[in-house]
Amino acid sequence: MAKHPQEDRNFDDLAKRFQSKIYDSMKGRLRLAVLRRDMELHLPQQPLNILDVGAGQGQWALEMLRKGNRVQLTDISAEMLALAKNNIGQSDLPEDQKVAVRYLQTPLQELSSSLSEKFDLVACHAVLEWLDEPEKIFTWISPLLKENGWCSLIFYNLNGLIFKNLLRANYKKVIKRDFRGSVGGLTPLNPLVPQDVIEWAKNAGYEVVCQSGIRVFHDYVLDKNNYQKDPDTVEKLELLYSQQEPYRDLGRYMHLLLRRIA
Repeated sequence: MAKHPQEDRNFDDLAKRFQSKIYDSMKGRLRLAVLRRDMELHLPQQPLNILDVGAGQGQWALEMLRKGNRVQLTDISAEMLALAKNNIGQSDLPEDQKVAVRYLQTPLQELSSSLSEKFDLVACHAVLEWLDEPEKIFTWISPLLKENGWCSLIFYNLNGLIFKNLLRANYKKVIKRDFRGSVGGLTPLNPLVPQDVIEWAKNAGYEVVCQSGIRVFHDYVLDKNNYQKDPDTVEKLELLYSQQEPYRDLGRYMHLLLRRIA
């Protein structure tokens, strides 16, 4: 089976599919619920200057804008940014706030040379696993962050991927550790081990303030007909178990909220 190319993934060809499969689904709702909870608990309750790296279609950025923050959206995909601009433009935000939003199409690796300002918070959600060299993430984003600034990372969890393959009896895939997705699919280039990312963060001068699993049980429900069953209860239970081991460590995605200390 053909694999993803050995380079960072651009989603111009899959932007509409992401809209239906993730952003407009229970999966997207659960991601935003975990982010909302983690950030309300730990971030300063004041307007922040935020850089949303790999902003996709702007769902999280729109939530941050509604809270009075300033947000600049960047993405390697022109199609994703166009959808984000349209989503924000069609939102209920005041017109002056919509006009103030900035958009920049550029690779992550070139951001520090394209932007002169520093930010209170740099968010990088569901980007690392699509990078050819995810271990360099802090080399690229640290120059953009203020002293004592915040970093929010969401990444595809290898532990969750292995567990789901075990449940599906994909034993050969697990034995071979063949977890890379096929061309045109939504399985990422580089699923990551959470402890590896935590070590990268600590070595780069960050402390882990919060760690949460995202979709710690939703994706493992055996009967797919139950995926949309009682969504309010699913969200409540996902939030309950998202920070409790061992459930946290089996999340399909992991959220790390980091504070720069060096």
